[in-house]
Amino acid sequence: MESIAMETRGKRTADAISPTREGSSQSASIANDRKKRDNILDEGEDENDEDLEDMSDDNEDDIFDEGDDFDQEMDVYEEFMGPEEREIEQKEHSLGNQKLIFKIFLADDDEEFTRWMQTIHVHCSCEGKVIGRGFGRYVVRNRIRDSFWRDMEEPCQELSSIGFELFDRYGRLKKESKDHPIQKGTGVWGPELDIGSFFVIEQILIDKEWRRKALGTKIGTYLVEKSRTGSRDSQYSLAVPGWLNRDIESHTRGKTKSEQREIRYRVYDDVVSFYRSLGFRRIGASSCFGLAIDKSHPARAILPADDFDPTEEEPDNDEGPECEDAAEWGADEKRKSWRLELLKDRLPFHHAIITLPDSECVEFLRAWKSDENPADEWAKADRYSNNVLHIAACELKIQTVRWLISDSGKGQILSLARNVKGYTPIEQLESELETKRTRRTHGMMTVDISDNFSGFAPEATSCLAALRSSGNLSRIQLARLKFGCTCGSCIDGFLSPRMSYALLCQAEITHDMLNDNVEDAETWCMWHKDLIKYVAQDIQQNFTTNKSYRQGFANIFHHAATVLNRNRPPTLLNLVHEFMDASEWPPHTKNFLGRGGEPESVLRIIFENAVDQDEWTGDGEHMEVFRDKVMAFPECRNDHEFGFVALACGIPNLMRLYG
Repeated sequence: MESIAMETRGKRTADAISPTREGSSQSASIANDRKKRDNILDEGEDENDEDLEDMSDDNEDDIFDEGDDFDQEMDVYEEFMGPEEREIEQKEHSLGNQKLIFKIFLADDDEEFTRWMQTIHVHCSCEGKVIGRGFGRYVVRNRIRDSFWRDMEEPCQELSSIGFELFDRYGRLKKESKDHPIQKGTGVWGPELDIGSFFVIEQILIDKEWRRKALGTKIGTYLVEKSRTGSRDSQYSLAVPGWLNRDIESHTRGKTKSEQREIRYRVYDDVVSFYRSLGFRRIGASSCFGLAIDKSHPARAILPADDFDPTEEEPDNDEGPECEDAAEWGADEKRKSWRLELLKDRLPFHHAIITLPDSECVEFLRAWKSDENPADEWAKADRYSNNVLHIAACELKIQTVRWLISDSGKGQILSLARNVKGYTPIEQLESELETKRTRRTHGMMTVDISDNFSGFAPEATSCLAALRSSGNLSRIQLARLKFGCTCGSCIDGFLSPRMSYALLCQAEITHDMLNDNVEDAETWCMWHKDLIKYVAQDIQQNFTTNKSYRQGFANIFHHAATVLNRNRPPTLLNLVHEFMDASEWPPHTKNFLGRGGEPESVLRIIFENAVDQDEWTGDGEHMEVFRDKVMAFPECRNDHEFGFVALACGIPNLMRLYG
């Protein structure tokens, strides 16, 4: 089958992308800009026979007759030595009267990735010449749980795309892919994808004259098999079908936008068919496909023809104004102005919402309604099936949102309508807010900013309230909307019951530990050196001679527990107020604070210990010991957002940040 490749995305990559390197200058270039690389995927045949005899498909479209780049890349790859190869296996197959050798091996990765990632390669050669190759990444998820997005972003675009599109920050399959009526797709993928290691096929490349002989199928099969040998135990393999723009450039040149689109669709359909022939099925409504090793997994029962394909947006066939130079000054503005004129003519409501201030937009819509214009105008949608309420919500036009719901006469119809992603207006807004809460792009890099979250803007909160038809909300209800609470019980809007209980357990346990041997300064300081590490050094020295300081430090953990037991967040201010209200005697806490001790040194320990024992950020001890009590609390979006909650309590930089 013809070679299909991932679209160039300009991401940095690990040295082990190829088992060979293009000389020292090329290695230096990769080291200096690891954002640049091409991911090439080949198409194989739907064939599982052990022998490759008679496996070509004469009916297959040959759309890359003019593309010689792959052959040139092959020659460059073979010219230079690459990283050290390990766990080498060889398989022989015959193709007619020719003998093919499949070499399966691991190549060393950059040292920074070896803790959690292994790169597996397969080379196919005939008479000593490499005619096909592929590689993928084996990911040990449990070793990067607490920094999943950051680590997945670093080696290459393929891992980054899968990490951010398919999983949340802790490597769990996104909730909407499990239970959203549209985004779950076939609905066969669930929490089993939350755990364990997985394998990502990143590149399959076949030399031009050897295509359409099922070499890609064999390479893909050997890659998956290798991901389950030795110490590796991948239960799922993942892939994101795509292509390289250069492969279809000669076929799209001079074509209309509609013709170019059809060519790209045909290529993409071929790639998807290839992966489905290997047993891959779409995960939810995402662009990612998964292969379950377990033959009893429900995905294995889905026929390729029955797999889920998401709704596509309507084609954009408008040619637009031509510019002699696409980079000429003002070209983008000209195109934007042209687009707005088209929008004004076709969808005047959408145009008004995007271009007018909120109050003027309401007046425009009200005037339109009073003039008794055609009623079907309200239901019109753009090519992404976004109606006027979708647009108003995402533009955060709160007055417009309220008017459309209450006064347009079409509020219920607009509120229930779904766009091409399957989102209603409120779901589309929630999706966009979730993205803004969790990530930011810097050029070609995606940064996890979850721990910097300080709440949604007031306009966003008001739009959410209006879309939920919540009426007049109380202060705490607005706070819960602001901080993304999904359980309806977050304390002060941000501290979920489950996290509150986790912090309470740590405060009480640590207080009890610190009370042990408090009379014995030497033993106390030795046993609890990890608990006092954030106390100023001079006060730590005082601990060796002053029991009151030791007891005061321990007592602050008790005060934190008291605050939590009273359903209040353990902010620095709340801790101080609790200490003052306690009228403690002897005044050990007062002595500790008077000496210069800080409540922050206590809160940071409480949060860090909770992180270390959380089931997703740590060793899971808290859930193991207190499962019944934890499960009695409602589940919430904020249950494991320790960095965000710590920041709200006055403790910055709890989790490892970057960017």
